[in-house]
Amino acid sequence: RLASKDAPVEDSAEAAVDVVVRAMESPPEAAHRLRSSMGNETTVVCIVSEAEDGAADSEALVKAIAPQLDAQMGSRSTFVTRGMSGVQETFADNCGNGSRVKHLMPFGQSSGFGKGEDIYAGGDDEERDEVFGLVGDIYVTVEGDAEVSQIAKAAEARGAKVVPLMRTGGASDGEFGFPKAALSKPSYATEDQWSRLANKDAPVEDSAEAAVDVVLGASDETPAEASQRLRSAWGGNDTKVVCIVGEPVTRRRLGGRRLDSEILTLVKDMAPQLVKDMGSGAVFVTQGMSGVQETFADNCGDGSHVKNLMPFGQSSGLGKGDDINVGRDTKERDEVFDLVGDFYATVGGDGVVVEASSPEESLPWWFLVLLAILILILCLFCLKLMFPTPPPAPVPPAPVLVPAPKHRRVKGPVQPKVGSSSPPADAGCRDPHLTVSFQDAESNRF
Repeated sequence: RLASKDAPVEDSAEAAVDVVVRAMESPPEAAHRLRSSMGNETTVVCIVSEAEDGAADSEALVKAIAPQLDAQMGSRSTFVTRGMSGVQETFADNCGNGSRVKHLMPFGQSSGFGKGEDIYAGGDDEERDEVFGLVGDIYVTVEGDAEVSQIAKAAEARGAKVVPLMRTGGASDGEFGFPKAALSKPSYATEDQWSRLANKDAPVEDSAEAAVDVVLGASDETPAEASQRLRSAWGGNDTKVVCIVGEPVTRRRLGGRRLDSEILTLVKDMAPQLVKDMGSGAVFVTQGMSGVQETFADNCGDGSHVKNLMPFGQSSGLGKGDDINVGRDTKERDEVFDLVGDFYATVGGDGVVVEASSPEESLPWWFLVLLAILILILCLFCLKLMFPTPPPAPVPPAPVLVPAPKHRRVKGPVQPKVGSSSPPADAGCRDPHLTVSFQDAESNRF
């Protein structure tokens, strides 16, 4: 649109503004933009090689790998090259129909490849390469020079997975300062797979199959495997990992009063003291949040021991510390964060800093028993409230025994007839409980 004289003026103006704005963005911002356009759920596999044409063995290996990766990773993947001839062009030509292949180029340049789409970042090759080292999840290196080693270092330092095709030689086999940790077998690869990547005498098909399996394993890395990989990169068990836990302070309240100043003052005092006491044998890990974690990083010496865990394609923007990418979103990042530490320093709502033990340590048995008893009592109390005991049935009053009335002898002017068994109707007796006897005057019987 910038070059077309037939394009509407508005389209050319829009394109010009877009180019200027993007040319001014920082490498992390450019990487975030590109990842967002590819989809955060997408696994980005970067193909890294030097500009010159590769050896015949390298070309054959890449030619065998490309269609298998395209077929097995499917729509959940995007493959990124730097638009260079040789190995990268061979990969693009053999990666299906090229719909998932992107060529990262500096603004104003074109790859000229027959397959794949050109995408842009940076004003020159150096700026483009810096973005290239930030945008991928997995980096497959083929041969290579010092430039390839530099990209691998940047990728490995921020937590990306590096798969070197060691049999191709050059940087991929440890030359030009290639990161040594990337040459060690990762947890997502087997010994056999890793050895086939290095064996120059193995059939190309075997090495290609192993490379595909390792890349697939890297794309399906579990949080436990990711935490183990990070721990190895930070020095293994010899390094103590302290995770700093705290939400952005502006979200926290206590009794309706903001605690920004109190919490931040506490964290400012804590950070340099931890660095002084634990020394170079410790790594401090944050989730790249503002507030508590940012304040800790800013006051943690020169920040060389601070690592900010961020999802792939995202940047913390904190002034100190290295961003380490892990997980496709914050949920996956948090799962790794929960596993990677030896100690967790948390800042609670009341501003109290508590040093918690490693998640692998179990609680004392007596505490668990006490907790179980308290839970049982609470459950019984809740059941009592939900199903109250019905009131007892009313007890009927005891019967009152009334003594039978005594017989009374009634003598009156009216006498029943002889042989009569009942008094005459007008005898004057109205009491139903009164027994009346009548005397027969002639027989003198009652």
